[in-house]
Amino acid sequence: MQKFLAFTLTIYLVCSVDPSMVQLSTEKIDELSQSNLGRFIIEMAQTHAEMRGPLDDLVTAIGDLENELTVELQQLEDDFTRSTNQHQITQENLDINIGQTEINIFNQKDFIDAILLPSIDQTNQKIDRLNGFMNDNRDSLARETLNRQNQHQAYLDRVSEHQGAISAVDEALQLINSLINGNIAFTEKATIHQAIKRVNNKITKTSTIHPLVEALLQLTQNFSDQGQAKKIRDLLQDTRNQLVASLNQENTDEKQIEETWVERQKTLNTEYQEFKRSLLEATYVLAAYQNKLKSTQEALAQNELDLQNYNESLQQDKDAQAQETQIYNELKAQYQIQLQTTRNAKDFVNSAEFSTVIRNKLNQGGLV
Repeated sequence: MQKFLAFTLTIYLVCSVDPSMVQLSTEKIDELSQSNLGRFIIEMAQTHAEMRGPLDDLVTAIGDLENELTVELQQLEDDFTRSTNQHQITQENLDINIGQTEINIFNQKDFIDAILLPSIDQTNQKIDRLNGFMNDNRDSLARETLNRQNQHQAYLDRVSEHQGAISAVDEALQLINSLINGNIAFTEKATIHQAIKRVNNKITKTSTIHPLVEALLQLTQNFSDQGQAKKIRDLLQDTRNQLVASLNQENTDEKQIEETWVERQKTLNTEYQEFKRSLLEATYVLAAYQNKLKSTQEALAQNELDLQNYNESLQQDKDAQAQETQIYNELKAQYQIQLQTTRNAKDFVNSAEFSTVIRNKLNQGGLV
């Protein structure tokens, strides 16, 4: 209460005293007496004046107020300094986080654009190529298998042709030998001609033996002695030998072709398995790239959100600091005004003019 009264009196004195003369006017004292608080201050001053003593309690109260205001002002400045330091630390940390997050965002975007997306595109192209290779491989196998089946069937047909021709030649040889040995008469030579016709029917016109068989047909149409018969037999035997040799060559060729075909199948299947292994590997790599892309995009989104939060937090902290600075400046100005007012009041209360004005008023009948 004492501090408040002193402060109230101080403000009143500063407002009512002429700065050049430092004195209280009668009007101001009359004005002060209109309030209970003002009358209390005047009565306190009057009591001290009547006792002819210094207004030590008033001076002390004003001094205490000055000290308390000084302490509060220092506390205000200390709190503001601590708050400023804390804001500086917070903003520095946010700036560091913002900078690091911006670097992370740049690196992640660069990683996506320069590494992941091109790698995914290249891997997809590789998968497409491998699928094409595999399809081509299976197409080649199917096409070559069909060709081989047709080739083998042609071989079987040629074997059957050779075997039929050999059988027909053997029949003709048997007949010509019977004729030569006298077992059948020349009058039955037509059967030999028919047998040669069957040989001719068994052999295709493109066969190398066909001209020989044609010659035999001509010879067997009209022969009449043993010499011609033996000549025919020799030609038939030569024909048989050539047929057997041709058949053996067919078998040899087929065996070689089959061995080549087996190796070709192995090669195609090995290639297919290699393509398949590469495809599985590429598919695994693609999945890894896609998973990495997903996780990187998620991390990028989180970093962008963090960056937004950091910037918002930084702006909020700056706004809070600006508001605190404004409040600090306003409070500091108020404290400085109050301190200056208190110091002026203390100087005035300690002056001779203050005591003279109070005592003169008392001599005139009192302050109230």
